[in-house]
Amino acid sequence: MPSEPDVMTWFPRREDYEEVQVVQLDETYDEKLIRLLETIETSQTNIKEVVDKDFLGLEEKIFRILDLKQDLQELTDLHKELEKGEEASKYAAELKKAKVGLINLQAYMNQVDCIEFATAIKNQFLFQVGAKEGFGPWLAESEKRINNRDDKPKAFEELSTFENNACAFLKEVVKGNKMLQRVQHAAEGIKGNVFVQEEMSKLSERYYVLCKKADQRVKNLQHLMIEWQRLDEILAPTDPKDMDDLQTKQFLVFLKTYALYFS
Repeated sequence: MPSEPDVMTWFPRREDYEEVQVVQLDETYDEKLIRLLETIETSQTNIKEVVDKDFLGLEEKIFRILDLKQDLQELTDLHKELEKGEEASKYAAELKKAKVGLINLQAYMNQVDCIEFATAIKNQFLFQVGAKEGFGPWLAESEKRINNRDDKPKAFEELSTFENNACAFLKEVVKGNKMLQRVQHAAEGIKGNVFVQEEMSKLSERYYVLCKKADQRVKNLQHLMIEWQRLDEILAPTDPKDMDDLQTKQFLVFLKTYALYFS
């Protein structure tokens, strides 16, 4: 799936999505009325797309709304001008149609909020920063660390250090939940973006797996420490060639446990 574009990289122009009406200096009453009706129809199409269509970007929706708000005021003023004109009585049906169109246009305008779209843009930016520059890289590095088994303890004292480091890493992973929550909060503020929701789901799943691995690593090392101590105790006074069956079994348990965690 292609990556999301950077925020506010494209500033839409009105001519990109609408055929702009040209106002003639010597417009007749008929021409003004036709322009009024055609512009109302075009504006209704535009606002319906803003309300109902998901393919429009948030930036374009904001610019369209700002243009439409300006249109609505200009159209309302033009309608009032035409109602006061001497020829108004001959075009009562057309003027009534225009008035109904303006009312419907205002009703659609009431369904949208530029602040809501701007907030979604901000949340999209915060999500991208968190996923690509904050939480995402931290998560990738933590996964690399938890999967690294190149170093192996050669003595009990080294194992104790391993266990302390594993506990410290687990605490660090738990603290990472705060970063995840910030990214998740931003994602929740972006409604209808399938890409963001899928990406957030993947990040959450990876973090959940990391937490389980970090917790299990501590438990594994603590278990190995117990087996190592038990082996040292049972073999303390014994030469390896003189081990009895019980000591041999304990030695095998220790080797299997060690191999399980560091193979």
